[in-house]
Amino acid sequence: MNAPVDPDSAIGVSARDWVLAVSGEDFPPARSAQLEAWLKADPRHAQAYEQAEHTLLLLDQALAAPIVALPAPWPRRWMWPGLAIAAGLVAAVLATPPPALQSAPGQTRAVVLADGSPVTLAPGSSLRPRWRWSRRAYVLQRGEAFFAVTHDPAHPFTVAAGSAKVRVLGTRFDVHRAPDDRVRVEVEQGLVEVSRAHAGGALVARVSAGQRALADASGVRAAPLARTEDVGAWRAGRLAYAAAPLSEVVADLNRYGLRARVTPGAARLKVTAGLRPDQAAPFVAGLPRALPVTVAREADGGLLIRAR
Repeated sequence: MNAPVDPDSAIGVSARDWVLAVSGEDFPPARSAQLEAWLKADPRHAQAYEQAEHTLLLLDQALAAPIVALPAPWPRRWMWPGLAIAAGLVAAVLATPPPALQSAPGQTRAVVLADGSPVTLAPGSSLRPRWRWSRRAYVLQRGEAFFAVTHDPAHPFTVAAGSAKVRVLGTRFDVHRAPDDRVRVEVEQGLVEVSRAHAGGALVARVSAGQRALADASGVRAAPLARTEDVGAWRAGRLAYAAAPLSEVVADLNRYGLRARVTPGAARLKVTAGLRPDQAAPFVAGLPRALPVTVAREADGGLLIRAR
């Protein structure tokens, strides 16, 4: 049996870095190839990786346990032996990001997360755990989701959406991620913290019930909602917009089955409207009466919206 790899050695430190990267970031094919090359470079790399992942799993299980017993003091070094796992198999299994919860176009999906918090995904949306064993940290990859978070003061619940991050202890709120990385957070109950990474440091807004926050390249701004009952109104088959970019509205309608695209010249025109998803086609057809745009049918049958 192989001796454990020293976790404080260069190999041990690199293994921990890789495990944290696999658990906490998107992993495109090029990144997976880098990990596979590192694992194959030395048999100790795969052994150290397994040790690091095993430790991370044990730590997560300890945090999730309802009763915490004080164990005997741990030795300074990890003492369990590494398993003889082929580097190629480790890369194939462990370099895969955690599976996402997804909803099909035109269909909502209600699920209960690992911590017991219910969430409803809007059509064409994708939500995944932040890392492999995450219970209260998620990434909204696309679309929109309504969260009813179970209160747990010891473990804040977080949702990352593009460059924005939402942090709560327990509340009811909606997160919408637009294709241009503009993020909208609306709070029905409780208090949330919305932040966005910025060159001068994170920009933060505290958003309470009946308020919304918009996070984009210009910062994070909080404002009152016209109607608190509009938070997550899509769950009841009603879409509501207040000065939303036309590109965002059309992207939402496309997730309900519309086939339309907006040219850059018309994308930032503002829309304030309420409609049902089944009214998408007549809504778009009527846009020229409210906005300086034209709507034309393209060769593939989709709609093209351009500025006049």
